[in-house]
Amino acid sequence: MDEKTNRKAEPAEEAEKGAGAVKEEAEKTEKQPDGAKEIEELKKKLAEANDKYLRLAAEYDNYRKRSAKEKSDTYSDAYSDAVKAFLPLADSLDKALEFTPDDEGIKALSKQFFDSCAKIGVEAIESDGKQFDPQLHNAIMHEDDESVGENVITQTFCKGYKLGEKVIRHAMVKVAN
Repeated sequence: MDEKTNRKAEPAEEAEKGAGAVKEEAEKTEKQPDGAKEIEELKKKLAEANDKYLRLAAEYDNYRKRSAKEKSDTYSDAYSDAVKAFLPLADSLDKALEFTPDDEGIKALSKQFFDSCAKIGVEAIESDGKQFDPQLHNAIMHEDDESVGENVITQTFCKGYKLGEKVIRHAMVKVAN
Protein backbone atom coordinates (compact mmCIF):
# COMPACT_ATOMS: atom_id res chain seq x y z
CA MET A 1 0.00 0.00 0.00
CA ASP A 2 2.78 2.35 0.65
CA GLU A 3 3.70 2.13 -2.95
CA LYS A 4 0.20 3.07 -4.04
CA THR A 5 0.16 5.99 -1.65
CA ASN A 6 3.49 7.19 -2.93
CA ARG A 7 2.25 6.88 -6.49
CA LYS A 8 -0.86 8.90 -5.72
CA ALA A 9 1.21 11.54 -3.84
CA GLU A 10 3.45 12.16 -6.80
CA PRO A 11 0.73 13.46 -9.15
CA ALA A 12 -0.60 15.67 -6.37
CA GLU A 13 2.87 17.21 -5.85
CA GLU A 14 3.20 17.78 -9.58
CA ALA A 15 -0.14 19.55 -9.64
CA GLU A 16 0.94 21.82 -6.80
CA LYS A 17 4.19 22.64 -8.61
CA GLY A 18 2.26 23.38 -11.80
CA ALA A 19 -0.11 25.68 -9.94
CA GLY A 20 2.88 27.49 -8.41
CA ALA A 21 4.41 28.01 -11.86
CA VAL A 22 1.16 29.42 -13.20
CA LYS A 23 0.95 31.73 -10.19
CA GLU A 24 4.54 32.97 -10.81
CA GLU A 25 3.72 33.67 -14.47
CA ALA A 26 0.65 35.63 -13.42
CA GLU A 27 2.77 37.69 -11.01
CA LYS A 28 5.29 38.41 -13.76
CA THR A 29 2.64 39.67 -16.14
CA GLU A 30 1.19 41.85 -13.38
CA LYS A 31 4.66 43.33 -12.84
CA GLN A 32 5.15 44.18 -16.52
CA PRO A 33 5.68 47.91 -15.88
CA ASP A 34 8.48 47.03 -13.45
CA GLY A 35 9.94 44.75 -16.13
CA ALA A 36 10.00 47.68 -18.54
CA LYS A 37 11.84 49.71 -15.92
CA GLU A 38 14.32 46.90 -15.51
CA ILE A 39 14.83 46.74 -19.25
CA GLU A 40 15.45 50.49 -19.38
CA GLU A 41 17.93 50.23 -16.50
CA LEU A 42 19.71 47.36 -18.21
CA LYS A 43 19.84 49.29 -21.48
CA LYS A 44 21.32 52.25 -19.63
CA LYS A 45 23.92 50.04 -17.93
CA LEU A 46 24.75 48.45 -21.29
CA ALA A 47 25.20 51.88 -22.90
CA GLU A 48 27.49 52.97 -20.03
CA ALA A 49 29.53 49.79 -20.28
CA ASN A 50 29.79 50.18 -24.06
CA ASP A 51 30.90 53.81 -23.64
CA LYS A 52 33.54 52.77 -21.10
CA TYR A 53 34.72 50.05 -23.46
CA LEU A 54 34.98 52.45 -26.41
CA ARG A 55 36.88 55.00 -24.31
CA LEU A 56 39.26 52.34 -23.05
CA ALA A 57 39.84 51.03 -26.57
CA ALA A 58 40.55 54.57 -27.84
CA GLU A 59 42.86 55.24 -24.89
CA TYR A 60 44.78 52.04 -25.59
CA ASP A 61 45.06 52.87 -29.29
CA ASN A 62 46.42 56.33 -28.43
CA TYR A 63 48.89 54.76 -25.97
CA ARG A 64 50.07 52.30 -28.60
CA LYS A 65 50.60 55.06 -31.18
CA ARG A 66 52.32 57.34 -28.66
CA SER A 67 54.66 54.51 -27.59
CA ALA A 68 55.57 53.74 -31.20
CA LYS A 69 56.26 57.43 -31.89
CA GLU A 70 58.39 57.76 -28.74
CA LYS A 71 60.36 54.69 -29.75
CA SER A 72 60.92 56.09 -33.23
CA ASP A 73 61.86 59.52 -31.84
CA THR A 74 64.31 57.96 -29.40
CA TYR A 75 66.02 56.11 -32.24
CA SER A 76 66.09 59.25 -34.39
CA ASP A 77 67.49 61.35 -31.54
CA ALA A 78 70.22 58.83 -30.78
CA TYR A 79 71.09 58.61 -34.47
CA SER A 80 71.29 62.39 -34.86
CA ASP A 81 73.38 62.68 -31.67
CA ALA A 82 75.87 60.19 -33.10
CA VAL A 83 76.05 62.15 -36.35
CA LYS A 84 76.40 65.41 -34.43
CA ALA A 85 79.60 64.05 -32.86
CA PHE A 86 81.21 63.92 -36.33
CA LEU A 87 80.28 67.46 -37.40
CA PRO A 88 83.50 69.03 -36.01
CA LEU A 89 85.39 66.70 -38.36
CA ALA A 90 83.28 67.99 -41.27
CA ASP A 91 84.06 71.58 -40.23
CA SER A 92 87.79 70.79 -40.05
CA LEU A 93 87.75 69.20 -43.50
CA ASP A 94 85.96 72.25 -44.93
CA LYS A 95 88.53 74.60 -43.34
CA ALA A 96 91.42 72.46 -44.61
CA LEU A 97 90.00 72.58 -48.15
CA GLU A 98 89.55 76.33 -47.82
CA PHE A 99 93.23 76.86 -46.93
CA THR A 100 94.77 74.23 -49.21
CA PRO A 101 92.43 73.71 -52.16
CA ASP A 102 95.11 71.92 -54.21
CA ASP A 103 95.87 69.18 -51.65
CA GLU A 104 94.65 65.94 -53.27
CA GLY A 105 94.79 63.99 -49.99
CA ILE A 106 92.43 66.39 -48.21
CA LYS A 107 90.13 66.45 -51.25
CA ALA A 108 89.96 62.63 -51.27
CA LEU A 109 89.40 62.44 -47.52
CA SER A 110 86.72 65.12 -47.66
CA LYS A 111 84.95 63.39 -50.56
CA GLN A 112 85.03 60.05 -48.75
CA PHE A 113 83.65 61.59 -45.54
CA PHE A 114 80.82 63.47 -47.25
CA ASP A 115 79.93 60.46 -49.44
CA SER A 116 79.62 58.39 -46.25
CA CYS A 117 77.40 61.09 -44.74
CA ALA A 118 75.20 61.05 -47.86
CA LYS A 119 74.83 57.26 -47.61
CA ILE A 120 73.38 57.53 -44.10
CA GLY A 121 71.08 60.40 -45.07
CA VAL A 122 73.03 63.40 -43.78
CA GLU A 123 73.12 66.40 -46.09
CA ALA A 124 74.44 69.95 -45.83
CA ILE A 125 71.93 72.79 -45.68
CA GLU A 126 72.33 75.10 -48.66
CA SER A 127 72.63 78.69 -47.52
CA ASP A 128 74.79 81.12 -49.56
CA GLY A 129 72.53 83.20 -51.80
CA LYS A 130 69.40 81.51 -50.46
CA GLN A 131 66.46 83.09 -48.66
CA PHE A 132 66.82 83.07 -44.85
CA ASP A 133 64.74 80.34 -43.21
CA PRO A 134 64.74 80.36 -39.38
CA GLN A 135 64.02 76.64 -39.36
CA LEU A 136 67.28 75.95 -41.19
CA HIS A 137 69.50 78.96 -40.48
CA ASN A 138 70.75 80.84 -37.44
CA ALA A 139 71.45 84.51 -38.26
CA ILE A 140 74.46 85.61 -36.23
CA MET A 141 75.14 88.80 -38.22
CA HIS A 142 73.17 91.31 -40.26
CA GLU A 143 74.44 93.67 -42.90
CA ASP A 144 72.96 96.42 -45.01
CA ASP A 145 73.61 95.54 -48.62
CA GLU A 146 71.30 96.91 -51.29
CA SER A 147 72.89 94.82 -54.05
CA VAL A 148 71.12 91.70 -52.73
CA GLY A 149 67.50 91.27 -51.76
CA GLU A 150 66.08 91.44 -48.26
CA ASN A 151 66.59 88.37 -46.02
CA VAL A 152 69.12 86.85 -48.40
CA ILE A 153 72.08 85.01 -46.91
CA THR A 154 75.34 86.64 -47.92
CA GLN A 155 77.84 84.50 -46.01
CA THR A 156 77.90 81.14 -44.23
CA PHE A 157 80.15 80.91 -41.17
CA CYS A 158 79.34 77.32 -40.22
CA LYS A 159 77.47 74.81 -42.39
CA GLY A 160 74.24 73.34 -41.15
CA TYR A 161 73.27 69.70 -41.57
CA LYS A 162 70.03 67.73 -41.83
CA LEU A 163 69.27 64.09 -41.27
CA GLY A 164 66.27 63.50 -43.51
CA GLU A 165 63.92 66.33 -42.56
CA LYS A 166 65.35 66.77 -39.06
CA VAL A 167 67.86 69.61 -38.59
CA ILE A 168 70.92 68.36 -36.74
CA ARG A 169 72.66 71.72 -36.68
CA HIS A 170 71.43 75.07 -38.00
CA ALA A 171 73.69 76.90 -40.45
CA MET A 172 75.27 80.03 -38.91
CA VAL A 173 74.91 82.81 -41.43
CA LYS A 174 75.10 86.55 -42.21
CA VAL A 175 71.83 87.99 -43.55
CA ALA A 176 71.27 91.13 -45.62
CA ASN A 177 68.55 93.51 -44.39
